[in-house]
Amino acid sequence: MRKTQQFTYINQGQRQFLLVTPYKDKYGLDWLIVTAMPESDFMAQINANTRNTILLSLVALGVAIALGILTSRRITRPILQLNQASFAIASGQLDQNVDIKGINELDKLANSFNLMAGQLQQSFEKLEQHNEELKRLDKLKNEFLANTSHELRTPLNGIIGIAESLIDGATGELPQPTQTNLQLIISSGRRLANLVNDILDFSKLRHNNLELQLKPVDIRAITNLVLITSQPCAKSKNLQLINAIPTDLPPAEADENRLQQILYNLVGNAIKFTLSGTVEVSAELVYARQLPTSLIPSYQGERLETRREKTQPKSNRYLAITISDTGIGIPSDKFDSIFESFEQAEGSTARVYGGTGLGLAVTKQLVELHGGEISVNSKVGEGSQFTFTLPTSHSQVALTPEIPAISDNINLELITSKNLQNQIPQGKQFKVLIVDDEPVNRQVLVNTLSLYDYTLNEASNGQEALELIENGFIPDIILLDIMMPQMTGYEVCQQIRLRYPAHELPIVMLTAKNQVEDIVEGFELGANDYLCKPIQKREMLSRIKTHLNLAKNTLSYNRFVPHEFLKFLEKESIIDVKLGDQVQQEMTILFSDIRSFTTLSEEMSPQETFNFINSYLSRVSPLIREHNGFIDKYIGDAIMALFPESADDAVQAALAMQKEVTLYNEYLQQQGYPPISIGIGLHTGNLILGTIGESERMETTVIADAVNLASRLEGLTKYYGAGILVSEHTLSRLSDLQTYSYRLLDRARVKGKNEPVAVYELYQEDLELAHRLKSEIKTKFEQAIVTYNCQDFVKAIKMFEDILAINPHDKAAMLYINRCQHYQQYGVEEEWKSVTDLDVK
Repeated sequence: MRKTQQFTYINQGQRQFLLVTPYKDKYGLDWLIVTAMPESDFMAQINANTRNTILLSLVALGVAIALGILTSRRITRPILQLNQASFAIASGQLDQNVDIKGINELDKLANSFNLMAGQLQQSFEKLEQHNEELKRLDKLKNEFLANTSHELRTPLNGIIGIAESLIDGATGELPQPTQTNLQLIISSGRRLANLVNDILDFSKLRHNNLELQLKPVDIRAITNLVLITSQPCAKSKNLQLINAIPTDLPPAEADENRLQQILYNLVGNAIKFTLSGTVEVSAELVYARQLPTSLIPSYQGERLETRREKTQPKSNRYLAITISDTGIGIPSDKFDSIFESFEQAEGSTARVYGGTGLGLAVTKQLVELHGGEISVNSKVGEGSQFTFTLPTSHSQVALTPEIPAISDNINLELITSKNLQNQIPQGKQFKVLIVDDEPVNRQVLVNTLSLYDYTLNEASNGQEALELIENGFIPDIILLDIMMPQMTGYEVCQQIRLRYPAHELPIVMLTAKNQVEDIVEGFELGANDYLCKPIQKREMLSRIKTHLNLAKNTLSYNRFVPHEFLKFLEKESIIDVKLGDQVQQEMTILFSDIRSFTTLSEEMSPQETFNFINSYLSRVSPLIREHNGFIDKYIGDAIMALFPESADDAVQAALAMQKEVTLYNEYLQQQGYPPISIGIGLHTGNLILGTIGESERMETTVIADAVNLASRLEGLTKYYGAGILVSEHTLSRLSDLQTYSYRLLDRARVKGKNEPVAVYELYQEDLELAHRLKSEIKTKFEQAIVTYNCQDFVKAIKMFEDILAINPHDKAAMLYINRCQHYQQYGVEEEWKSVTDLDVK
């Protein structure tokens, strides 16, 4: 055997283990070592160890379970306490305190829980106190609303009653305009009375003490009355009010006053949210089984059922009254909320439709109190239909005087500012634009201001006001309401300020919102002032007068100091200008002057001279402003103007001035005066605008070499026989030279300048035949100048003579002939560079 081997065998019924190991050494010993061991001896120790291990494991398991139970009980007991305390707090028992000892983490958690429970208890106690205070204040509010509403009824009744008696002739027959204004007072008073009724009813309905006085009511007659009263508000919007209720319908079992209140609210809402189209009231007789589910009277709820049983019997026949409009519509997700108190479908901060938000809430409860239901169906942008039901009456309506149809009603057309134009003297000094969507508010302002020195115009919304201004009506002051449809007064003010600064066109906001943030917002957007509604007459007149005086003073200053000048100096007003203020900028300078005006004025008296100058300047000066320029100063009959935006503006203005002089000459000749001609010089360059003088006497001026050159060019127009002369600097800055007729005249060194300047003539071919001839021979003229510059004077003379043969009035060609003859006789100066020195002014 070469390796150890194991064997088993049975000896006397017992299993034996046998291990045979070979052993061999270097001395030749070669043995086999045999070891035998019974299995029982081998397994006895292993079995004993196994039993001991199992026993120890069981003991350890028991100890661990006992320790786990003890530990878990120690941990879960405080957690259970916290859980029980939290349930107690949730059930309203806030006076909980958890005491845990031994475990730091749970002890900290318990302390935090106790602190939270204490704070929660304090918060709930404060909340209960606040709730009690709110309940008390709510009760006081309701009492205040009820008492105030009752007190308001007395003066309202007096206002409406006295106005109606005046219309009926209590003090004699009144003119139609007066009757119309009284009708507006009555209409406004009734609208206020309806609002007072809403407030009163809202309070009564909350306290369940509103009782109905039920009787048979003619629904068509009541609708006629409501539509007639609402006619002034509808007429201002070009709305048609239609009573489509059949005459053969049975009467409704209702409280007549409450039914009017329901209709006033629904019709008033329809008019408010409809800009144009129709508002129609229709009705039909239906039975309970025919009603839509939303309109079947529901008698669920003990409070509502009890109230109904007290007021009227149940009926199976109903009148379904529908108020339809073509207005803005209501989103479907607002159908339920609009019937809640103080809710509106359009409830943004800058909402354009006013109201308290009580009308529909009160209406719904009043309808339900009659035993009916109300629902709404609407599409945004198409219109709305409010339908409510009323039980029919088994009795007949008592005979009363018939309410006339709308078409037979008194003419309620407002007296607008347009109607007043025939009643007030013409030639008013100041123009006022009144912008308000409420016709009654506009009427109040028209009535007040028409008695004073104002020309009035009106706009019912912001867009209309902007269109009036865009079409040429520039008011001296604007009275602007804030809350208007389509555009708020803030937006209108912002749009106007893009064109007219606050010191030129004052805007006075008319607002019922007198919160500081609302007023500040108006000022930030450019408003000059504000008036809170209801407007006090004397305060309004005083503020209008103040702002008009300020605006006119500013306008007067602008006549002496151009606003553009202040703009460049970055000054808001002339009072901000100080000595030495200045700014540098590139501009085009225009100088114009009447030729031979001194000779012309010798034949005139001083008065005639003044009249003539003003007549001429009033024709040409506006052309400068129309082409984005402004006049820096008048120097007798001369004009100095600046064009900051582009050289094209200056050239276009110069051409327009020449054309206007042509038309002016026709007028002068008709009056027996000789025609005039003007010269215009244009140059573009850097200049400084600023103030010069001393502290007690200063004036604005422009200082630059460019101004001197423009003036010299104007003086050269007579020398060259040209109407308009421009420098090469101006010509190079024109956007499209191809649109102008021009030619190079000369390279000259004018008086006061060391460097020569290229002089160009601009002209209009359609004004004179000579101008068209200049264009025809432009190439020949330029070639002749090149020949002149090459000192070939003989050939140049011949070329200029040919030009004169075509255009005998070309004075520039005659000048070149004279120069050529001079140089032929005397020769040219050394280093002559075709530059002519001119000492002309």
